[in-house]
Amino acid sequence: MTDKNCLACDRPIKGRTDKKFCDDSCRNNYNNHMNCYTSPLVRNVNNILKRNRKILEDLLAPYDKKVLVIERQKLVERGFQFDYITEHYHPDKKEHYYYCYDYGYRPIDQEKVLAVKDTRKKHSSRERSRR
Repeated sequence: MTDKNCLACDRPIKGRTDKKFCDDSCRNNYNNHMNCYTSPLVRNVNNILKRNRKILEDLLAPYDKKVLVIERQKLVERGFQFDYITEHYHPDKKEHYYYCYDYGYRPIDQEKVLAVKDTRKKHSSRERSRR
């Protein structure tokens, strides 16, 4: 039997043979370190995307609606950054939707946008592979 050491603190591990960490604290520290963003750029972009999503969610939630016409300037005042999206969806040639995860918007004109909660049917990877 070989002695295994903890992946986080390098102390010898006692217990099961497939154990990788000596305790929960070491496991958490190791995983937090492995999952932290190595690039500030990635962290900053993810924060902007989350903020954009939260702004759209906060606008739609009080009205319990899935769509709402809003002035573009109101989004900007709340800190919305139009250059950051997770998806561009265009069901036809005229309509273009820009999403931040499950919330998005569609420009109506230069001054107004239609804020939307994504109601499109999402397909699991298993369903996509059957098509």
